[in-house]
Formats: sequence, structure tokens, C-alpha cells
Amino acid sequence: MAKELGESMRFAVIFVAIAGCFLLVFLCSCNRRSAETGSGQFDESNPMGANAACYVCHIPFVQEEISKTHLRAKVPCTRCHGLSAGHANDEDIGATPPDVLFVRDQVDSMCLKCHHRHDISDEMKAKHKTDPVCTDCHGNHRIN
Repeated sequence: MAKELGESMRFAVIFVAIAGCFLLVFLCSCNRRSAETGSGQFDESNPMGANAACYVCHIPFVQEEISKTHLRAKVPCTRCHGLSAGHANDEDIGATPPDVLFVRDQVDSMCLKCHHRHDISDEMKAKHKTDPVCTDCHGNHRIN
């Protein structure tokens, strides 16, 4: 009986130790992933700020005026596109879309959550077959 108890105790200790190791690895992994997915925390020492993880794959966005302007205002990609953890952690680039994407008729409603509407010149209206949206003048980013 004592021998069986000793064996059971040893098994329990080993099981708890292994489970603890897996838990530690999981917690460290979660912390790393939340930092990589643009948690919105700005590090003044990093010029790419909270968008650094996005720019790993979306390199052209670094130079886009819409991205630079929002980054200077400390508005990260995640403000408009959600945390998009599945997208950020997907190694098959392009397979998982961001949590939030906008079609043309949704652009203005998103921009106007933070920005004020302004008059659109007749010249600008004449350039478009449809009513212009914010990104027609103020920039956008598309993946073609």
C-alpha cells in the first residue's frame, strides 16, 4: 500500500510539474502575441509605434500618408481594423482577413466617428461617377 501511494504521489508531482511548464509557455506566448497584434500601447522609442506588428507584412503602409498621420496622432491600425489576432498570427499571408474591413459605402461612417464632415468641392464631385468618400482625397490603403 505504501509503495502504491509513493508511486501515485510521484506520478502526481510529475504531472503537476509538466502541466505547470505548459501553462508557463502558454502564458508567455499569449503575452507576446498581444504585444504583436497592436494592443494600442505606444512606445515613444519605437518610430512605428503600435503598428510595428502590422508593418511586418504591410510594408508599403509605412510610407502612406493615411498611416503616418494616424500614427502621429497615436491612432493605431487596431482602432479601425480591430485587434485582428487571427489575421496577425496567420503565417499564410492573406488567408485570414482583419476583423474589420470597409467597402466603399462604409468608409465615411467609419471616418466620421472621429473626424468632422466638411464640404466637398464641385470639382471633386465632378471627378467621380459616384459620390466621393473620405479616402478619395485623404488616402487609403488597399492590397491588390
